[in-house]
Amino acid sequence: MSESTARPRNLSIEALRLVAIAGIAIFHTFQPWFAAATDGVWQAGAPALAALGCVSLLGAYGNNVFFLVSGLFLVPRAARAAGEPGYWGRQARALGRRALVIGASVALYAAIALAVSAWVVPLDGVSLDQAGWLLGGLEFIWVYLACVAFVPVIGWAWRRVRRPRAVVAALVAAVFAVNAYIAFISPGSEVRGLLEWRKLMSAVTYLVAFLAGGVLGEKNLARPGRALAASCGAALLLEGGAAVAGNTWLLGALSFKSTSLLSFALAAASVALAAQGRAVAADTPARRVVAALAPSILGFYVMQSMFFSLWRPVADAACDAGLAAGGQAGLLVAGTVASLVLLCIMLLLDRATRVPLLRALHLA
Repeated sequence: MSESTARPRNLSIEALRLVAIAGIAIFHTFQPWFAAATDGVWQAGAPALAALGCVSLLGAYGNNVFFLVSGLFLVPRAARAAGEPGYWGRQARALGRRALVIGASVALYAAIALAVSAWVVPLDGVSLDQAGWLLGGLEFIWVYLACVAFVPVIGWAWRRVRRPRAVVAALVAAVFAVNAYIAFISPGSEVRGLLEWRKLMSAVTYLVAFLAGGVLGEKNLARPGRALAASCGAALLLEGGAAVAGNTWLLGALSFKSTSLLSFALAAASVALAAQGRAVAADTPARRVVAALAPSILGFYVMQSMFFSLWRPVADAACDAGLAAGGQAGLLVAGTVASLVLLCIMLLLDRATRVPLLRALHLA
């Protein structure tokens, strides 16, 4: 998700980031439908349950992609530079620039949200008297910033640890063992404080994904296409089997919060495969679209959170209309289309507002 440079790193990576953000948009649209189906409030058929189970993996998948991609570039770069003179100063300047991009982005949309809520239409939770919309509502952004803040230390330690890849592999195994305990044995209550240990495991999971990205940046995953196919097959088999069996508890556990090993495996294989792609120099339509929209991914994250009460009724109305017109299949189609349309609108709005601001501030 880093916007420290305006140049596309690699067309495949940039395209994957757009796929990931589309997955997150779809996930958010269907989140209440999946919750209703797994809670027994809404009776979905096996095909719809299987589809919603797969969609429920997309949220953590997309977030993991962004941390993996950032780690893919930032960690090896810092590790290579860690032995050079002036390392800490250069890292501090790079961190300051990334923090300014995030701070300016949040400040811009916070000002717009406050103005809209005061003079156009009230936005739930958006006011100077409340902090949740700037803290918990943007927790992914702050976790990302925290990971980036540790890059200088990570790079310094990475260069000095004898086998950093083995250390990261052990961390991945330990974290997902704890995640499995949370998802399948001790999920806790639905309402979690920011410092509740299960909540903190989401942040730890994304930090581990960031470090795993560093491993992928140093060593290519062998046969990533096969790894991605195997991960997709496992996801389809487990989600489909649970849906056919009507085991809604298992469906919920497989994608519980940010703890899903399936989502992580899919993301890691996707990033490894995309990383093997070559930068495309030709000025093709696909390259122009990717280059135009990829810089607005951070803006979409912030916008979708702050303006939740504006887009949520639109998404719900589209799903309701699809369900009424075409049953559960119609619901899935209408919700997906609405998600992608809303995503495109937000990306284009960001391109017209925040991106020019960052350019004016020489941050893009």
